[in-house]
Amino acid sequence: MTSLNVRATVIFLLSWSAAVFVQTNPSSPQDEQSKTVLKTNTRLVIVDVVATDSKGSPVSGLESIDFTVIENGAPQKISEFSFQHPDEISGSGQQLPPNVFTNVPAKKSSSLNVILLDELNGEFTSRAHALDELVKYLDGGPAIQPTAVYVMEQNLRLLHDFTTNAKALKEVLAGYRPRVAPHMDTVYATASPFTQKGNAQSNPTNIEGTLKSLHALTQALSGYPGRKNLIWLSEAFPVNLFPDLYKMGPPDSVTGDCMGFCNQGNDSNTRFGNDRRGDYLAEVQKLADAMMAAQMAVYPIDSAGVGKISRLDSWTTMRTMAERTGGKTFANQNDLNTSIRGSMDDGSTYYTLGYYPADKNWDGKLRQIEIKTSHPGVNLRYRLGYYALDPGVESKEEAKMLAADFSRALALDTPSSTAVLFHATVTPPGSGQKLQVSFAIDPHTLSYAEKEGGAQQASLGCAIVAYTERGSRVKDEINNLVGKVKAEEFPKLMRSSFPCTCTIDLKPGKYQLRLGVVDKISTQMGTATASVTVP
Repeated sequence: MTSLNVRATVIFLLSWSAAVFVQTNPSSPQDEQSKTVLKTNTRLVIVDVVATDSKGSPVSGLESIDFTVIENGAPQKISEFSFQHPDEISGSGQQLPPNVFTNVPAKKSSSLNVILLDELNGEFTSRAHALDELVKYLDGGPAIQPTAVYVMEQNLRLLHDFTTNAKALKEVLAGYRPRVAPHMDTVYATASPFTQKGNAQSNPTNIEGTLKSLHALTQALSGYPGRKNLIWLSEAFPVNLFPDLYKMGPPDSVTGDCMGFCNQGNDSNTRFGNDRRGDYLAEVQKLADAMMAAQMAVYPIDSAGVGKISRLDSWTTMRTMAERTGGKTFANQNDLNTSIRGSMDDGSTYYTLGYYPADKNWDGKLRQIEIKTSHPGVNLRYRLGYYALDPGVESKEEAKMLAADFSRALALDTPSSTAVLFHATVTPPGSGQKLQVSFAIDPHTLSYAEKEGGAQQASLGCAIVAYTERGSRVKDEINNLVGKVKAEEFPKLMRSSFPCTCTIDLKPGKYQLRLGVVDKISTQMGTATASVTVP
């Protein structure tokens, strides 16, 4: 997709009770990028904790006083605490008026399963085997928590949204046909780096595609409350989350090899598996941080099964991804049915702990988390850290990356993002007028910068991309806003919605619209799809 046409407008919110907006002189995107924006709201760190006994059964009845949270060796005060179990499933029940569209999740649950079929990495035979086993498991009609199915090809694709109907998932998977380019499955591609070396790594194109897909998936799931169990079926896992945890790590207990992570310090040679991928480190850090903020736990399932004895690197990558995110690994076994069932059942019962870090220095470094319990015989599984990134300070290069990410999020075949929630009213044009979209954005999903007198300022863009019925892109528009709210009016804003209006000039016809909002401070986004007929 080409770059969006930009119309930059600065808007100051003077009186929320009167809903008065006054337009001032426009500023360019370059002007906005040159300003240093500091995020003022203190970051709440959320950690999901799976507590089990010696038999692996969930342990209930624990209270906040039974847990101790430690960050980089310093005890933290638990500010939020709750116990989540699989009985808590509800729908939004919202009935939208005509021409109103939203990306607010329709189904809420304490635990969501997300199946990710990896058609980008690994051999064709392993991918086909994993798909067959998944179809067989669902064909039995098991009782499942709300589950969605995505596929990782050159881009991320949603096959079925969240449902508790296993048969419905089975039907869509049985009819699935991969869109992977033919050259991906040649004998040369499948022989090198997987079957010969047993390495978990792909070529740079696959690594970049994997990062892009995981980033899109995180954006799609961010608005759903609760834990998301990411069940990743693949033979090759080219991305290690939290690579900094390995820098001083001990050698592997099986091979004696450091797997490329021991004593590397902070140089540019931080590796992803056995390949040097320092160029991806910053992107992986952001991805890992976003996944943790979205409460995503990774459950890697090795689709290759038993028989490839030289795949220790791949298993190590799987194990470390699961450990660092609070998930669980299923590898080196031919019974994928059991692996799939185990991953979907695990993590549905857990505790959620939240704390505001005592260290307010957002230096971008990794902070390790340790959680202990005073109850003997209780095993805890949780994510082991996060990056203290300050989303309010970004370089020009990062701003360009944000623009590219937003453009990809607005592609017609990209799953809707839910990190920024909104309702959008689409008003078809009258004679000689433009189509107008009025966004009502959930202010709780935006980030703010503190200004003079305690005023809070948001910086965002709302966009429209129009496609024909056949999916060809026609035109796009974006309206960039800087909205400042007086301190005394801010509580009223939080009880209402943040407005943004965007217009687009379209010829008569039927269109599919991709509607989106991007928060320039947090770099989070929200997108939705609408349909409209222009007379």
